Amino acid sequence: MSDVAREADVSRATASYALRGDSRITKKTRSKVIAAAKKLNYSANLSARSLRSGRNGVVGVAIFELDKSYPSQMSAAISKEINAHGMQAIIQQTTNSREDEVSILQRVTSQLCDGTIFSPGNVSNEEMKALIHGKPIVLLDDHSAHPIFDSVETAGREGARTAITHLLAQGCRHIGVVGADISVLEKPSMKNSVAARRLIGCQEAFEASGRMLSPDAFIGLSPWDENASRSLAHNLADQGDFPFDGVFCLTDSIALGMIRGLYDCGISVPRDVAVIGFDGINEGASYIPSLTTISTDREDLARKAVSILLHDLNHPDRQSKPRRETAKFNLEVRESTMLGR
Repeated sequence: MSDVAREADVSRATASYALRGDSRITKKTRSKVIAAAKKLNYSANLSARSLRSGRNGVVGVAIFELDKSYPSQMSAAISKEINAHGMQAIIQQTTNSREDEVSILQRVTSQLCDGTIFSPGNVSNEEMKALIHGKPIVLLDDHSAHPIFDSVETAGREGARTAITHLLAQGCRHIGVVGADISVLEKPSMKNSVAARRLIGCQEAFEASGRMLSPDAFIGLSPWDENASRSLAHNLADQGDFPFDGVFCLTDSIALGMIRGLYDCGISVPRDVAVIGFDGINEGASYIPSLTTISTDREDLARKAVSILLHDLNHPDRQSKPRRETAKFNLEVRESTMLGR
């Protein structure tokens, strides 16, 4: 700041006010100070500014598997919403490694950011609380049994109910669910997971229709991607007649792999098997056949997550029960379930 002030021939205080856009500094003086800073290749130090104001206008966003469509498109929606509030986002990818999640929270978000939007995986609530140093954090699809942080989740149960109800309305009578087997619901650690919520929604839809879904109809899959799902379709087809006339896949990536695998085996979608996914990734509308899906409203999810975070930033002393909000969703009916029955 002293170098800039000397170059612009103004006081250090005037240089500081000018660079912060203080209205008391004339346009002519401000232009002179900015020109001096540019000449010296100086820029504002966000860390120093944060020490003075307590804010630097940056939000950390840590999301799993950014190389996959849904997390990437969700991150883009969150970043856009953060920008709409005059702030910037630092997007980080988390993995299945606890050490990686700890490193992101410890070295990036808690050090550089005003707050964090975080997709938890392997870090406990107690660890997160210690790592964020009192800064606000909003979790996405929080799976903890006893939440202590605000969170926004996808409409797992409601969306899955809608998916199964749609397949039944299309005339499907032998429905399979691909992504997780029924034993997930028996594991305490998985009780509030994304998979568990979607499986519960499936069960509720069948109970509402007066029917039961056999445990064999729930098929586990790891990882949740197109290659694993394509291989699963081959294995099911190789056993003889394909066991299902309708398949609900817990993600769109699984659904697209299932469709491709069925095609490899000469099984037509939707003529022989109707397929529906969950997420609403952009690519689903362009595939042949186009994918019917439970589409999460990513803009609504982003608005809710950022709104909660900003509220917590502006009310640091708030003490209340953790908030849980659910993003809206839509059933997007496309070619993959149009049976014509």
